[in-house]
Amino acid sequence: MTRARTTFAAVFGLLATLSAARPAGAQGCIVMRQNTPVFGADEQIVFTPGEWVLSFNYRDSKANDHYNGTQYQPQRKSIGNYVDNTQQLFDIAASYTFGPRFSVFGSIPVVNASWSVPEPAQTPLGPRREQSASGIGDVSAVARFWLLDPVRHARGNVSAAVGFKAPTGAYRVRDEYPDINGTNNVSKAVDQSIQPGDGGWGVLFDFQGYKRLSPVTFFGSGSYLANPRDTNGTPSIIVGLGLSGNPAFASLLENSVPDQYVARAGAAFPVVKDLFTMSIGFRIEGVPRYDLIGDSHGWRRPGYESYVEPGFLFTHGRSTWSIYVPRALVRNRRPNPYTGNAGDATFPDYVVIMGYSYRFGGAAPAPSRTAPEPSEPRMPGGPPAAASPDVS
Repeated sequence: MTRARTTFAAVFGLLATLSAARPAGAQGCIVMRQNTPVFGADEQIVFTPGEWVLSFNYRDSKANDHYNGTQYQPQRKSIGNYVDNTQQLFDIAASYTFGPRFSVFGSIPVVNASWSVPEPAQTPLGPRREQSASGIGDVSAVARFWLLDPVRHARGNVSAAVGFKAPTGAYRVRDEYPDINGTNNVSKAVDQSIQPGDGGWGVLFDFQGYKRLSPVTFFGSGSYLANPRDTNGTPSIIVGLGLSGNPAFASLLENSVPDQYVARAGAAFPVVKDLFTMSIGFRIEGVPRYDLIGDSHGWRRPGYESYVEPGFLFTHGRSTWSIYVPRALVRNRRPNPYTGNAGDATFPDYVVIMGYSYRFGGAAPAPSRTAPEPSEPRMPGGPPAAASPDVS
C-alpha cells in the first residue's frame, strides 16, 4: 500500500482568521480565525489517510491606535482618551484525513480579552475603566477536498472547503463599568469586540492553493464566514456608555452579527533542510459593510487591516513549532452600512501568533520535508482582529 506524507498548513485564520473574521473588521478584534496554509518549500506535498493532526495555537494583540477611514487619529493619544483593546486567543484544533483528497477539521477557541477607556472621556479625563470577558468562543468545522490528486500533482494543487460555525460562545457577557460621563457604574453588556461569541450560526467557505517552483513554494488562501443572522439582541456599547438617547445612534443599539473574511498569499522556502522553514506573505482580515446573506443592521465596525507577515517554522519528526508576526500595512475603518457615518476603530501595529502541532496515526512518517503551519486561533464574536473599534 502506498504511503503518502501529509502537510497540514493551517492558519483564518485568519484568520486570518481570520481570522474570523470577526474581528470586526480588522485586527484588534477578530472573531474567527480561518485556516490558511503555508506550505514548506521542499519535497512533495501529499496526504496520509488515517492521519490525525492536533494543533495548539496562541494569538496576542494590543490595539490602541485610532483610525477614521485610513486616517490615523493622533489626538486620541495626545489627549489620552484612546481605547485600549487587548486580545488573547487560544485555539485547540484537530484534523483527520480520510483519504488522499478528503479531510475534516474542527476548532475550539478560547478568548481572554479586555476593552478600556477613561470615564469621563472628556477633559479632565477620569480614571481608565476596564471591561473584560473570557470563555469558549464559537466552534467551527470544515470538510476539505483537494481538486487534483495530491499524489499525481504534488507540485501544485487547489482545495475547496465548506463548513459551519456554531454559536457556542457567550455573546451577552456583562461587566460593571460607568457610562461616558463616569456615572451609572452598573453591570452592562461588554463591547462587541471582546464578546467570546457572536450568537449566530455561520457558513464557512475556504480555498487553499500552492505551487512549488523549487526551492520556493508559493501559496494562497482565502476564507469567508457568512453570518445570516441580522442582530443578536445584545445591547451595544452605545447603550453601555449611555449614548442611546442620541438620535444619530438610534439604529445602533443592538450588536450586529457580521460576516468576516481573511486572505493570505506568499512564499515559503527551506533554510535548514527538513528542519527550518521561513515564509513571507501578505495578509488581510476584515468585516464587510454588508453581509452576503441577510440584513446588516445594528452595531458593527466594518473595516479591514492588511499586513506583511513573516513566519518561522521548525519541524522535528511529527512535531512542528511556528511563530508569525504580522506587521500592519493599511488600516481602514469603513463607514456605517446604513447611515454612511464615518466610524472610528483601534488597530494593532503587530500581532504575535505562535503554534504547535503534532501528527499521528496513518502510515509511519517519513522525514518531514514540508513544514506545516498550525492553525491560528479563532476569534469568537466581535469585529475583525485588526480593529479594536471605539465608539466615537
